[in-house]
Amino acid sequence: MSAGLAQYLEMARAFQTRGSANAPPWLKTLRAEGLRHFEAAGLPTSKDEEWKYTPLAALSSHPFQPARDVYAGEDVAAAVARLSLPGPRLVFVDGRFVPALSVLTGLPRGVVLKPLSQALREDGELLERTLGQRTRLGAHAFTSLNAALLEEGALLTLAPRALSEVPVQLLFLARGGSGPVLASPRIVVVAGEGSEATLVETYAGLGTEATFTNAVTEVSLGDNASLHHYKLQTEGDAALHLGGLYSRQGRDSRFQSHAFSFGGAVARNEVHAAFAGEGGECVLNGLFVGRGTQHLDNRTDLDHAVPRCSSRELYKGVLDDRARGTFHGRIRVREDAQKTDASQTNRNLLLSEGAQVDARPQLEILADDVKCAHGTAVGRLDDNALFYLRSRGIPRPEAERMLTQAFASELVLAVPQGPVRARVEELLSAKLPGGTRLEVTG
Repeated sequence: MSAGLAQYLEMARAFQTRGSANAPPWLKTLRAEGLRHFEAAGLPTSKDEEWKYTPLAALSSHPFQPARDVYAGEDVAAAVARLSLPGPRLVFVDGRFVPALSVLTGLPRGVVLKPLSQALREDGELLERTLGQRTRLGAHAFTSLNAALLEEGALLTLAPRALSEVPVQLLFLARGGSGPVLASPRIVVVAGEGSEATLVETYAGLGTEATFTNAVTEVSLGDNASLHHYKLQTEGDAALHLGGLYSRQGRDSRFQSHAFSFGGAVARNEVHAAFAGEGGECVLNGLFVGRGTQHLDNRTDLDHAVPRCSSRELYKGVLDDRARGTFHGRIRVREDAQKTDASQTNRNLLLSEGAQVDARPQLEILADDVKCAHGTAVGRLDDNALFYLRSRGIPRPEAERMLTQAFASELVLAVPQGPVRARVEELLSAKLPGGTRLEVTG
């Protein structure tokens, strides 16, 4: 057993011992199963095919531990003021809920938002039915570790036909300050029949200390429900971020995922989407922008398990300096999923000789009456376009920035006009060549 694995096993066992007194039996069982599966899987290495492109040395080189106390100093208050969107929000610092900076007013009838620690006490029957149902416990080491340390996060429930026009925000700040900190948020979304909402997960960093965020989001959409999900990830230069989004769609439901990955030394975002009812629509969009020595890993798995569903997938990467990115996307069309309409596109822009990208789109089709397509491209800025702009008096750095922004704008424009798009534009502008790194400490 490696020293790194032993460290996390010891941490999880100590947590479960401390937290077992008041936990209901089903929660003790879920945590114990997570620990057992994590111990069996171990920490992935480059020899594991699913993890060969994701460098995880920081897991063993830093003694990450969960934060014990809630911190809400002036730096946190300033960051919340800067990063908050209009509307209800829950704020977490190093994985701990901060009530004083959260806002739970303005929720429409039928929409309930609460921290997971509270929901575990008040909504045990619902969570017992839903927690872990989409995450394939045992198939993923870090999802299992999240379950072993399950304590905090958020629960969003939508009653049948409930409508939330204002985005709901979950703001996760990675601060550290007392040593390398591990945060393990679990977000659960249960949308009833005919309901509609927008959820924004924001992950930002404070300070320069090494932090580790291991986040899991589970989404269950009832028939004819609709959810727009946005993930804005801009953690610090020493941060490790591993995130998994797992969705299950009922009949005629609509799910949109927009993932924007800009921060972290190493950041891996996974989306696992599955159709469970006919007539569903799914959109998976992603933009990752890296510079320096960042490594940004993106993986999608879209499961067409039933007939007459459609999916559209577009991921783009922009990499500068010695940054490295990956896109591994898979669409599975099962034998009975006739009339499937699916497309997957990945495009990558390399701005320097040292930047690298690994792209692997996949289609697995077992049905015969389908319409499916996929493709990937890797390239550099167009010389003719650069010449055209420079011939009109635009300096080369500004011309490169304009063309890069135009390349990325397709994903930005896919976000409806409003505060979410404005925030994405702000974050993107700070990451483009010549941009100023975004400071969130006020």
